[in-house]
Amino acid sequence: MSMKKILLASFLVLLATTGFGQLNNSWIDYNKTYYKFRLAKDTLTRINQPVLAAAGLGNVPAEQFQLWRNGEQVRLYTSVPTGIMGAGDYIEFWGLMNDGKPDKALYRNPDYQLSDRYSLETDTVSYFLTVNPAGGNLRYTSAINNTAGNVLPADQYFMRRIEYNYRSQVNKGYAAVIGEYVYSSAYDIGEGWTSNDAAPCCALSNVLQDVNRYAAGPANSVTVTTAVAGNALYTRDLVVRINNTTVLQSPMPYFNYRKDTLRNLPLSILNSPTFIGVSINGNSTNANDRIVVSAFSVTYPATFNFNNLKNIYFELKDNAAGNYLVITNFNNNGVAPVLYDYNNSRRYLGDISTPGQVKFALPASADTIRRFNLMSGDASNVN
Repeated sequence: MSMKKILLASFLVLLATTGFGQLNNSWIDYNKTYYKFRLAKDTLTRINQPVLAAAGLGNVPAEQFQLWRNGEQVRLYTSVPTGIMGAGDYIEFWGLMNDGKPDKALYRNPDYQLSDRYSLETDTVSYFLTVNPAGGNLRYTSAINNTAGNVLPADQYFMRRIEYNYRSQVNKGYAAVIGEYVYSSAYDIGEGWTSNDAAPCCALSNVLQDVNRYAAGPANSVTVTTAVAGNALYTRDLVVRINNTTVLQSPMPYFNYRKDTLRNLPLSILNSPTFIGVSINGNSTNANDRIVVSAFSVTYPATFNFNNLKNIYFELKDNAAGNYLVITNFNNNGVAPVLYDYNNSRRYLGDISTPGQVKFALPASADTIRRFNLMSGDASNVN
């Protein structure tokens, strides 16, 4: 057994459920045994059959496995859809590190949480594998990637969303100023992971590189989101600029917060094909003022150049004819990558017959937004 399998086997320890008083435990069936393992990063994850066998699960039919994370069932792919797994088989899923979604219930008002990307407690999340013969176990099904029979031209662009979540400090949030700043003891406005303080003199600036803007995309197709809070008792406007073009200027005084979504911005504001400059600041006349930024995102038309990434989430719009994707510069290391179609719970293998390209022929869809995750199947990318 390889060292990797030994390490993963050590994670599959029997969960002893000793108390019924824990929070968020309504998903637990106390007649079942759960096998616990942990993840601390987003990663393509596989549990190989020898690891399952070592945990006493070698004779469980593939269709009976069920997986849970933070009280929600996780959709799986099994290398054989039914029956007993062979020595080369595995359970596969896209593993997610812990996030801030469970923290939301702690806030005085759930909307006070500016971003739920990161947990305030820990990056590590526990997964629980069990056996459920009754059915209802969520699955991805294998789908045929028939690029040989494709008659469609290659899509020229997709809508790429680049999201940036700050993790420079745990901001203390709302305060009363009574000679000094006295912070709320509750989970309050603006509390959580944010940028460092930004003063009026010095905007919080970030340059997104390798954006591969598609210049012939729809004219008004850019969307910008921001999540920002004031961090001092002064009046100000929140000012957001994209490549020096002001796209938002609105009041955000004192410790107030804003979550803005700016749609239908002109593509012309992205005046560089390779980078996007984002600037966020308050315009208070008091030099001691400060704000914090939790997150921002930019969505825009981009070419299918994937910048040597090993994993990338992307979206497509509805298309009555289907889609033919020719992706370049994806780091698959000579192994056919895996594509999850989240809308239809399908799993495709990429066509890598043409050097430097990954190709997919996708069926027609009326879904307004279709969500996909492309992952390298190379061993170095699989946890």
